[in-house]
Amino acid sequence: MTDARSILAACLLLSLAGGVQAQAPAPQPAGCTYATCALRVEPGFWGPRLVRGAAGEEVGGRLTGFGGGVDPLLAGPDSAAFHARTYVQRTRTAGTLGLVALAGYVVVLWQTDNFRRGEDLNAAGTVAALAGTGAGIAAGVYGLRASRALSRSIWWYNAALPR
Repeated sequence: MTDARSILAACLLLSLAGGVQAQAPAPQPAGCTYATCALRVEPGFWGPRLVRGAAGEEVGGRLTGFGGGVDPLLAGPDSAAFHARTYVQRTRTAGTLGLVALAGYVVVLWQTDNFRRGEDLNAAGTVAALAGTGAGIAAGVYGLRASRALSRSIWWYNAALPR
């Protein structure tokens, strides 16, 4: 009977240890503290960039219109990685919808000769204008949601750092 209890206790300890290990954050460089390794987004001439610590060392590159530049967050703790993946998905959707909106605007410009003709849009131009407007609004909504996901990802990454 004690052998069964020992085996059960060992299995319980192993399962608890495995659960704790799965939730542990990604390993940090030696001497990494919140002050030296916390991430933030800084504006730049060519677009925002992901930087680390008070020195502002660029770590992920430029944040691109299709979700690039967040590799440290994707390799971070589970919650940070989840929100970083959400950011990438929403940013890609926003970028694609933005291109659709641009295409609709170009069709309208082409049909109206850059609005020089006083004619009304034909059916195809009207559809392009409405689709472009809808896609532009949706791109803005997805862009805001992507920004929120990026902010949450950075918060979870920084929360896992030692103080």
